[in-house]
Amino acid sequence: MRTLIVKGEKITSANIRTGESAPEKHAGAELAKYLSKFGIGAGDGLTFDIRIDPALPQEGYVIRPDDRKITIHGGGGRGVIYGAYGFLTHYAGTRFFMPGLEKLGEGDVTVDHEYSFSPVLECRQSDWKCGNSDVDWCVKNGINARPIPEEMGSYRWYADGLGGHSMARLTGTDQGKEQPCLSDPEVLKKVIAGVRAALRKDPDARIVSVSQNDNANYCKCPKCAAVDAEEGSPAGSMIRFVNAVADDIAKDYPDVVVDTFAYWYTRKPPKITKPRPNVSVRLCSIECSFAHPLADRTCTQNASFYEDLLGWSRICSRIYIWDYVTDFCRYIPPFPNFHVLRDNMRFFAEHGARGMYPEGNYTSPKSGEFGELRCYLLAQLMMDPYMSANEYFGLMDEFLEAYYGAGWRYIRAFIDWTCAEAAGCRQMSCWEEPFSIIPAEAYLAMEETINAWWDKAEAMAGDRVEAVRRSRIQWRYIRLMLHPDPEEGKRLMETLEREQIQMTEWWGNDWTRIHDDLKESFPENSSEKE
Repeated sequence: MRTLIVKGEKITSANIRTGESAPEKHAGAELAKYLSKFGIGAGDGLTFDIRIDPALPQEGYVIRPDDRKITIHGGGGRGVIYGAYGFLTHYAGTRFFMPGLEKLGEGDVTVDHEYSFSPVLECRQSDWKCGNSDVDWCVKNGINARPIPEEMGSYRWYADGLGGHSMARLTGTDQGKEQPCLSDPEVLKKVIAGVRAALRKDPDARIVSVSQNDNANYCKCPKCAAVDAEEGSPAGSMIRFVNAVADDIAKDYPDVVVDTFAYWYTRKPPKITKPRPNVSVRLCSIECSFAHPLADRTCTQNASFYEDLLGWSRICSRIYIWDYVTDFCRYIPPFPNFHVLRDNMRFFAEHGARGMYPEGNYTSPKSGEFGELRCYLLAQLMMDPYMSANEYFGLMDEFLEAYYGAGWRYIRAFIDWTCAEAAGCRQMSCWEEPFSIIPAEAYLAMEETINAWWDKAEAMAGDRVEAVRRSRIQWRYIRLMLHPDPEEGKRLMETLEREQIQMTEWWGNDWTRIHDDLKESFPENSSEKE
């Protein structure tokens, strides 16, 4: 049983009053549920007043303690719900790590100061299945770019079917092979008609994407080529086209934003044309090195991205970011980027980003690496990209202890070592080979120590041992690369199937297409026998 102390007075019971809306009632019910877990039941000891206050930012909230009363007011439905969870996290130390894994906090719950918060980023998207598949977890951790029920503060972002790479659907072009001609007036008419149809079908949507197909075969006809030459980038013809779409729908859909990409060949901003106020540009970091902060201009891959972000921030009032935070062709071996995640999120926020999508492992329900940790930390960073290093690593340690048990420090040692090694590599793309990040020689030199770390973490894990074993799969993968062993390879295959862990974005666990990394450990599936 915990003691609630408000303005110096000990409280043993609470009466929760809310407004009449479904989100206000949900916020009150959630707060009552957690207070009861602390041993604070219903009664007249203290009154919580939970209400929407339109004067506050839509997702912001303020918590004010007074004599025998605490007000929790939010600017909208999600704001008041965030306020209830904010009370629990800020004053009581409650943490919502993963679905089914929460920490209530310890000691007295002392409420002696006012606390207010409003998220920095307006759009916060996650696709890590380990967390994002659970709407309750998403709301508790501030993920809002997904369908959310009315009682949880309902929201819709992208119009149904018109998220990323939408030109294929809008124009009938081949997603992987071609792009439409953006100088063709018939293409513009077709896209406008498609956008309007999508908005009529999904009237609650606030963003509609008009974005390039996922290939580099953009139109080079004389008209498109002339525009791109004048603008100094193929983004010129793209922004002019998207502006035309945005102008067409602006009167009928004044609250809708038209989203497009600065991706691959369109990443460099145009010299002349500026996006309309109702256009957002989603800048993609796909060519970058994720072993180094994206603001690191000494890194060749990141220096040009830095300049492009600066360029877009000068001409666009609504920048969204599509970042890449895992290895898409190798989900399982270590992808040591924990030392740059905080720096990168702050970098984006400082340069005008209003939305974030750190794309991760969206195909696998569980991770054989550190997907769960990354999912949790990214959610916290999207809510507060300006948190300090101490706050960030404090959240990491809290998660590690709760998720892996008493031996968590050995896992932290492995994370710290891999991140330190990766920081020295030249390039760490989101399709990187494991030994290009950390050389085999470095792993061999540390093999005995790393084995001991995982052994100790597993021995001390208690009821969290399965979580340790799942994350240890990344080390099993590396050891198979160092010491090919068909029997261990077979055991690894069986483990992945049992745990529902996929190895790749595209192929799942199709062992006939396994990486060259492990061919010697799966000789029956080698390319010579396919």
